[in-house]
Amino acid sequence: MSGPPPGSGACCPPQAQGVTYVRIGSQGAVVGMIGLEAVFQQLLAMGRGPEVATDEELVGMARSLNWIPSNPRVEAEYASALRAAYASFVARQEKDRGRA
Repeated sequence: MSGPPPGSGACCPPQAQGVTYVRIGSQGAVVGMIGLEAVFQQLLAMGRGPEVATDEELVGMARSLNWIPSNPRVEAEYASALRAAYASFVARQEKDRGRA
């Protein structure tokens, strides 16, 4: 049995503008988070690539706009998902720059 499609819950309507969907943890729960594009742009402007940004930076900056439970295991799962999403964001930025 598959889970509901991203954005079908109470948090975010499907394909809501400004919402990034990330898979969290080993169960692959899909969570809609607002403002990640701005967080990622800020990290990139600071020269903090995906391999350099700390878990504390990723979770802390995302937490300023989203609710993330204060639990070390959950925070580690969010950090992993945010790092993957940030790496994808950076790759897209580099690809877009290559086209210009």
